[in-house]
Amino acid sequence: MNAHGLFASGSAAWPATRRRSLFGLLLAAAAVVASPGLQAQTSRLVPNDAGKPALEVDGKPFLTLGIQLNNSSGFPADLKALGPAIARLHANVVMVPVSWQVIEPEEGKFDWSVVDGLLEEARAQKLRLTLLWFGTWKNATMSYTPAWVKRDVRRFPRVISATGAPIDVLTPIATASRDADARAFSALMGHLAEVDGAQRTVIMVQVENEAGTLGADRDHSPAAEALFRGPVPADMPGAKPGTWTERYGVDAPEAFMAYHTAKYIGAVAEAGKRVYALPLYANVWPREQPGLLRPGESSPSGGAVSWLLPQWRALAPAIDVVGVDNYDTNIAPYIAIARAYDIPGNPLFVPETGATMAHARHAFWTLAQPHALGIARFGLSAESGLKDGRPAEEPIAVDYRLLSGIAPFLLPLRDAGQVRVAIEEDGLANVPGTFDEVDFVARFGEVKEVYGGKRGQGNPDLSGRVIVARAAPDRYLVTGASANLLFAPKLGQPGSVELVTVEEGHFEDGRWVRERLLNGDETAFGLVLPPEGRSMMVTLFANR
Repeated sequence: MNAHGLFASGSAAWPATRRRSLFGLLLAAAAVVASPGLQAQTSRLVPNDAGKPALEVDGKPFLTLGIQLNNSSGFPADLKALGPAIARLHANVVMVPVSWQVIEPEEGKFDWSVVDGLLEEARAQKLRLTLLWFGTWKNATMSYTPAWVKRDVRRFPRVISATGAPIDVLTPIATASRDADARAFSALMGHLAEVDGAQRTVIMVQVENEAGTLGADRDHSPAAEALFRGPVPADMPGAKPGTWTERYGVDAPEAFMAYHTAKYIGAVAEAGKRVYALPLYANVWPREQPGLLRPGESSPSGGAVSWLLPQWRALAPAIDVVGVDNYDTNIAPYIAIARAYDIPGNPLFVPETGATMAHARHAFWTLAQPHALGIARFGLSAESGLKDGRPAEEPIAVDYRLLSGIAPFLLPLRDAGQVRVAIEEDGLANVPGTFDEVDFVARFGEVKEVYGGKRGQGNPDLSGRVIVARAAPDRYLVTGASANLLFAPKLGQPGSVELVTVEEGHFEDGRWVRERLLNGDETAFGLVLPPEGRSMMVTLFANR
């Protein structure tokens, strides 16, 4: 891959008045803080000039730096036991499962003790929550539905495979299943409005989990078969006259299931939003993962896969954002998957990723993309963030610590195209970047004089990652880890770029707080970002 492909796209033309004033305006925005708290008044997605909604909490921009609890850890005792681990990872949102089987063990009788306990514990820890509704679908199965749903196969029919066998998935064509799920979700949202509407401990809700069907390409039941052989419904966006097979060919089973799954989830989401208008999102198990593309086998058939994403969003308008679960450890497929979901109307959001160093590098890349809502690392144990019983920051915890305070300052610059990101990959230890006034190179690992100049030799653990944000023509925020940064004049310009000041520090309440000035050995050989991470505010002078 070309190294330039690792950079967030930038804006070539930026009005001069905006260039001069933006840095001062950002420093003055002391009230813009994206941190957890207990006195929230709002949680909403607001439109922007790019047509991609941005998340605001308490009227301020919010960047999700999340931790998602394990599938069966959605209980108050788990949240309490995991409190120290959550704190060690520096997350600002905890994503907690709430399952249909827990809140409605008997039809029509709701038990809110677990939900209320989660809210109480989150408030005690001063945490924000995103609730994950495990209703009809969890990883493309029905495992978290109540027993009374599982046992009544006539009222709540299953998907039937091509061999005629029922599988562990509720069919999306059944209105009884849809309506029962919608009633339960509406009850949950109504309860949240009643007990959390003022405090807004819960700031978003995920509707279902990785929806679709595994074990069959589509439902082959007689009822589904009749629908499949009939005409494509007129409300399928982009539909032309004809049957599903005539319209979509070999992709017809996936398109058919996507239509019905999106309509089903749209109805569930709409029922909940009518009683409590929190931001709602759906997550998707991406079809784009390398390997054989076999919907129903390699990925769920019917989910909001990228080639059907516009249709899926139109059929489920109550879903505000579709996020893509992205676990790939190789940069090319990771970026390809991310960009497939970063489309007009749908900002990049990764509600699930892994915990390795590769995932931490890719999280840095994700969070630097214009209008990205955030990312969440999946899975947590009491030992997370510990090594031999002592605190030891996990790779993504370094990301979160560096970016949590910086986010209010960074987001306006990022979304205006004034941020570049460089991440290390195997065989890629020197990554260039450019702004209107200067160029730079991020060098990873030991810097040595080799043929062609001084170059990074790479870190053994491939841990290098850097974000550079242009706050003014001569002022740059630099943050990252395991890297060495060098600024230079634009190609063809005379003179040199000198470091006027290099301040190490952090942000508090939206303001830059200088901890010390760096000079001498700390800057003469490039700006050094140690493995534990560092943030710097750098003032440059172009000496021509």
